[in-house]
Amino acid sequence: MLLADDGPLLGASPQDPISLSYPWVVSTRDGFIIWYGSTVAWDAGNGEMLHVFNRATSSDGMVWAREGQAVTHSLGDAQAFSRPTVLRRDSGEWDMWFSYRAAPGRSYRIGHAASRDGCDWTLDLVGAVIDVFETGWDSQMTCYPFVFDHDGKRYMLYNGNGYGRTGFGLAVLDG
Repeated sequence: MLLADDGPLLGASPQDPISLSYPWVVSTRDGFIIWYGSTVAWDAGNGEMLHVFNRATSSDGMVWAREGQAVTHSLGDAQAFSRPTVLRRDSGEWDMWFSYRAAPGRSYRIGHAASRDGCDWTLDLVGAVIDVFETGWDSQMTCYPFVFDHDGKRYMLYNGNGYGRTGFGLAVLDG
């Protein structure tokens, strides 16, 4: 494998002070967009970490311009984001699915955000997601979505209870 140099592609910075994770890269006609997780604080004042999604762009895939937080978090509602999947609609609008936690003691859920331009995102925690079920392997937690299109349909692979302790499932998304 060929590496560009000995350092990370995106490393710690004042904007990304603790850790970076979960990169999702999309190729555009102007280059690349990356959305990635950034741990801002281990405790946001309510006992839960603040882990957000940031956005950066690059014309060549090697030099990246950090653009800041992509999806606005909501303390106590959605503040520990992880594992984004970003897809562009035929209309040019964007969808993002991800895991989030709200507060200590609450397990991961799958959230959604939509954007007209891939920059400004509107958080939607109920509209385009899978919630926990009353019983079964995903009755306590849904997390780590991976969304893809195949044969004219949109699918989501996701983990259930215990971060996928018993495996992962497949859902067909409506719409």
